[in-house]
Amino acid sequence: MFDIGFWELFLILILALLVVGPERLPKAARTAGLWFGKARRYVEGVKEEVASEFDVGELKRMVHNQEVQINELQGKLSETVSLDEQQQEPAGPDYEIIEQDQDIESVDEKSEKSRD
Repeated sequence: MFDIGFWELFLILILALLVVGPERLPKAARTAGLWFGKARRYVEGVKEEVASEFDVGELKRMVHNQEVQINELQGKLSETVSLDEQQQEPAGPDYEIIEQDQDIESVDEKSEKSRD
């Protein structure tokens, strides 16, 4: 995080000893350590939260799953359309009109033969 070497740290300790004094220096060092620890934990928490929000792998996985679902739906749709085209026959009645001259029994025989 900070690029602090030995001599910089030694200089900061000497200045703290002169400013705070030898009696209050241990308590001030503990307090500063606690605050630095809290700040570091807070920064790590924010980093983890940002990383989880912008997880590229998870986004790629979600996009891939959506593409697979779209491809499946397109396949089902094309199957349905092809089945519809195959089943399209001229729309006509499923019954036969009997005219007055025809015998009902002969019509029944014709319809049975056409079903086979």
